[in-house]
Amino acid sequence: MFSLTRILSAALVGEEFILWVRRYLRNLDMKFLILSMVLCVFMSHSIITSQKITKPHFFDLTSLYNIHISAHTPFNSAPVVPQKKASAQKIKRVNVEKLISTSMSYSYAETQFGFYLENSSLFTNKPKGVVERSILNKLPTSLAKKAKKYLRAVLILSEKHQVDPLWVLSVMWTESHFNPTAQSIVGARGLMQIMPKTKSYLYHSLIKKGHKLTVEEDHFNINQFFPYRVMPNQMESHTAKLINIELGIIYLRQLLNYFKNHRYATVAYNMGPGWTRHRLRNKLPVGTKNVYLTKVQKAYKHLSQKI
Repeated sequence: MFSLTRILSAALVGEEFILWVRRYLRNLDMKFLILSMVLCVFMSHSIITSQKITKPHFFDLTSLYNIHISAHTPFNSAPVVPQKKASAQKIKRVNVEKLISTSMSYSYAETQFGFYLENSSLFTNKPKGVVERSILNKLPTSLAKKAKKYLRAVLILSEKHQVDPLWVLSVMWTESHFNPTAQSIVGARGLMQIMPKTKSYLYHSLIKKGHKLTVEEDHFNINQFFPYRVMPNQMESHTAKLINIELGIIYLRQLLNYFKNHRYATVAYNMGPGWTRHRLRNKLPVGTKNVYLTKVQKAYKHLSQKI
């Protein structure tokens, strides 16, 4: 038989054992919980490090959108970082003014030159800028600023139709003094002082032959014809100026083809081809004591001798 003391001791030991077991189990749960938390922190740190996120406590959504993980890529592998697009190279703007003035030349190989020139030697193998400056430097100061605006257009359009550009400039000088708004008493208008009926006739005859004005061509660029940039609000007025210049050149070319020399063609430009034709048919003098012809010849001589 067990004594009361042994029984009480066993009971105490049993209760202490039970209490110890309970404490152990509780400690085991806490160790498991702590271990689990440590593992979670470790895994989170590994993922954050692999993603190269600078602030591990906050996820930047914009950086996450740039991470692409393909279906066959393991989760813990390094993400595919998109390559930066190569920066576009700066495109150098072409200086059209410099290109035209330094690397190109006007060609009048098939042009019949006028009063005081026999060939195109004044223009051959010379940069456009040199020719333009030579002409402008020899014009009277009062006209040089006005002429500069339209000189290039005259040279280009004269080249297109193979008409003596100095002749065209001399006629323009005499007709309008390079004033695009000039208008005569009888109704002639513009730089080349063309009558409205003549303008309509020249344009429709050009269309019938299957040709176009320069401003109607597909590759037309108005800035090639002026020494400055034409703004959008100036397009209409500058286009009208080019039309006036080109129709005047076409008219001079037609008159020269018909009358065969610049003297009669110049008189016809001023007096009309009908009047000139009538005078010639009746063997009457044409150009004698003609003030207009004298002015054109004087301007031509000034330009051709001074260049």
